[in-house]
Amino acid sequence: MILLFRTAFLAALCLGHALFLSLAHGADTRHGASMPDLREVAPGPERKAAFFELIMPLVNGANARIERERAWLTSLREQKNLSRLERQRLTQLCARYRLECEESIPWAALEQRVDTLPVELVVSQAILESGWGTSRLARRGNNLFGMRCFGKECGIQQLGSARRFQTFQSVGAAVEAYILNLNTHPAYATLRRLRAEAGADERVPTGAGLIPGLTRYSTRGIGYLHALRQILVDNQRAITQYRQVQSPQMAAN
Repeated sequence: MILLFRTAFLAALCLGHALFLSLAHGADTRHGASMPDLREVAPGPERKAAFFELIMPLVNGANARIERERAWLTSLREQKNLSRLERQRLTQLCARYRLECEESIPWAALEQRVDTLPVELVVSQAILESGWGTSRLARRGNNLFGMRCFGKECGIQQLGSARRFQTFQSVGAAVEAYILNLNTHPAYATLRRLRAEAGADERVPTGAGLIPGLTRYSTRGIGYLHALRQILVDNQRAITQYRQVQSPQMAAN
């Protein structure tokens, strides 16, 4: 059964990759292009593979940048004196993560915010919020995560509602904004605490373990968490399979 699943997924992944490149018209979506129209891909394994091909490298890239920032912070904390350039970079990082660092450096708060998110959590929320990348917000605004905006003319207005949603220059920009939002917004302090506690216990934070920290992501509350958890369970195997397939390719590159 496992071999059959792997064979079928590999076939779908190859087809999904080809469809993804065709839909993207040769543009490098991973580094700044807009969302291809995944409605043109048949629902099922092919669309799933094309969606993974689009979003997972972006999540991995965003996490890799955060890991480098975190490593730099760790090395900086061990120093007694900071250079002018180091202080300047630290101030910029604090501003990005919405922390005040002028009078003193909140190392603990920085370490809790400058951290990665489990790939399966990001992918599962993108699936739920964008309908596998086919929603109007995803297609017209590269918004895979249902991220709101509150200006009268900002972003895209939801059909049949006064609500407005953010637009992004690229899918990658949307992924970066989503991760920064979870890493900084007061509504997700519980998620950051759960992640920090896992790290302190030398456990790898998991998507399932952080879902309870997303209660305020949607007005649906607990019902939203149940839906998100089910999507994660339903797709965990395929996400893991994709990562296993991609790892040797990334190492080769």
